[in-house]
Amino acid sequence: MNIAVFIKLTTFHKGSGGLETQSRSLCEELAKRGHRITVFSTKKELDIDEKSENLVRYVFITSEYKKYLFARLNKNSWFKKSLEKFQEIHKADSFDLVLSQSVSAESIIENKKKLGVKVVSVAHGSAASEYITFLKNIKNLKDFYWFARNTQYFLRQFFGRQRRYVLHSDKVIAVSNYVKTALINECFADDRKIEVVSNGVDPKDFDLLEGSTDDGVKLLFLGRVEKSKGILTILKIISDIKNDYVLHVVGEGPDLEDAKRISKKMRVSDKVVFHGKVPYKEFVKNLKPDIFVFPTQRIEGFPMVLVESMLLGLPVVAFNLGGVTDAIENEKTGYLIKAGNNKEFKLKLESLIGNLELRNKLGLAGREKALSEFTIGKMIDTYEKIFMEVLK
Repeated sequence: MNIAVFIKLTTFHKGSGGLETQSRSLCEELAKRGHRITVFSTKKELDIDEKSENLVRYVFITSEYKKYLFARLNKNSWFKKSLEKFQEIHKADSFDLVLSQSVSAESIIENKKKLGVKVVSVAHGSAASEYITFLKNIKNLKDFYWFARNTQYFLRQFFGRQRRYVLHSDKVIAVSNYVKTALINECFADDRKIEVVSNGVDPKDFDLLEGSTDDGVKLLFLGRVEKSKGILTILKIISDIKNDYVLHVVGEGPDLEDAKRISKKMRVSDKVVFHGKVPYKEFVKNLKPDIFVFPTQRIEGFPMVLVESMLLGLPVVAFNLGGVTDAIENEKTGYLIKAGNNKEFKLKLESLIGNLELRNKLGLAGREKALSEFTIGKMIDTYEKIFMEVLK
């Protein structure tokens, strides 16, 4: 199968994150199975037009990926330039299918009949969820400026781009049941058009940890160090915990200095270690954490850090927002806490800190669930099945 993949950024770009990493894994695994994969992305700061790596071809397009009104009318817009480049390559070597990460292939979706291609789109969230998350995390006057900017963007996404790509793709893959429900409600989409496929991880990259052998329980926070990810919330929660623990914070972000200052103000700076951005897989092998905390304030599609933590055998304490419930089973693989209930989060965390047997029980159950439901192989099997159905 000759497949074109459209995505705004790749792992070669600055500022890439979990979505780009997951897309890369998907493309490379499809290529390993014999599919020809060409990724179309913006050029931005890159100084190359093309490159090939791990059997995947990347095409970087000089264009402007803007969010303002009528941006697509710009002759250098991503909408126009991506369509032109696709047509050029498609004419020489026809693609069987286009895979769009969110709205990245909107120009192809609008012209798919003329181009003679089928389009499958991947939804990682919804417009309303992103907007609600932003509203909940307004914290200063500067944010009110962005509130005005984001409101017009949200309205265009909600009533325009999101509905167009969801309703006009041949199939939509939602990364969680939460995302599927949100899209049905926001776009009035047919339930049969949207299929849930959880993102997968290669289990070979995440061995079961033996657990800490020294004194004190190690809590792990991994992600962007910003308010919406819950860094300030977890500092507030642990400030009342008397058990012997250390919170290890892995990541960087705009609220890093605030977090360090607040940890001192709350007198827990001796209980918190800020590691910055480090090679995660090697880091956790050496650290051997005991519990993963996920105090997010965001409505997320399907957080991959939860699956990675489950494969490591870590019990998870998380606020129940977005697609978190697809990964964590309450009281079976960890604890799901009602969003905003810091007191309950603290109590469940304390129960795990003080009980090694409970940590092991929930952690092993989490690993079994991840191996059963969230492997890269299972994900690719389902993607291939959907592709074949669409191409019939």
